[in-house]
Amino acid sequence: MEETTSIGRTRARSIFGKLIAAVLVAIIPYVHIGVIHKLIWVPNKPPVNKTHCRCDCFDTVFKGSYERQGKSTYKHVYFNATFEMLVVWLMTLGVIIVSYESFKHIHNIYCKKLIRWKMLFLFILDIYPNYYSYWVYVNYINDGYYHQFFHQLFFTVSELYSTWNVFRLCSKNSESNSWRLLAIISISLIHILLGGVDQFFTQLILWRGNAFQRFRNLGFLFPDILHVLLAVQLLAEERQTSWTNILTMTERKYGSILVLSGFLIGKCIFQ
Repeated sequence: MEETTSIGRTRARSIFGKLIAAVLVAIIPYVHIGVIHKLIWVPNKPPVNKTHCRCDCFDTVFKGSYERQGKSTYKHVYFNATFEMLVVWLMTLGVIIVSYESFKHIHNIYCKKLIRWKMLFLFILDIYPNYYSYWVYVNYINDGYYHQFFHQLFFTVSELYSTWNVFRLCSKNSESNSWRLLAIISISLIHILLGGVDQFFTQLILWRGNAFQRFRNLGFLFPDILHVLLAVQLLAEERQTSWTNILTMTERKYGSILVLSGFLIGKCIFQ
């Protein structure tokens, strides 16, 4: 009887974890478009006239023979049969699958009481910059605008690697290797330095630019600062030493080389 009850609880937790993961994946775009954009950023945009709207840029391929170009009426969603649309679809599908599996895994280790709460906090902070990268590339590809494609690619790849290390460290079963924590610290420092000579100083210190740009940069800067502080704190706890003595001379040397190299690559090559 007890075994049956235990199996039932395990199944219930598994179903609940999947439900939570699905809800989180579904609600993030709604918060982005339905709340932040529609209600806060651009609340004064007039509604679309659905009666007289003509989707002149719609190739109507996915509608088959039911509609022709230039005669298409209003659509809630329409897309053209192009290679760029395929790329956006594949990228979106990948983001949904990875996000769903990640949230489900986090719920599972929470149920097993294996959560490292500091790393979970950093993982939550990582949602915004990673979602921002995804949405930026959707817009780049959708608009055919590739001027900053490689510049953003540097931040995207480094952010993903940092997030992967944070994700692995969310579980107490994963050993808090110094190289994982050093990678998180180094990448965050690189982002802070690059942002400092790019937009952070102008928009956050001199307080120039639009409000949404300042809030966007705050959403990047504060997580990076907290990644450095909490990763340093965890490393100090693991080594049972003070913050000033957590790194060996070798780690300091290679860490400095990594930060300097990342800064120069991001500034000179991926500019």
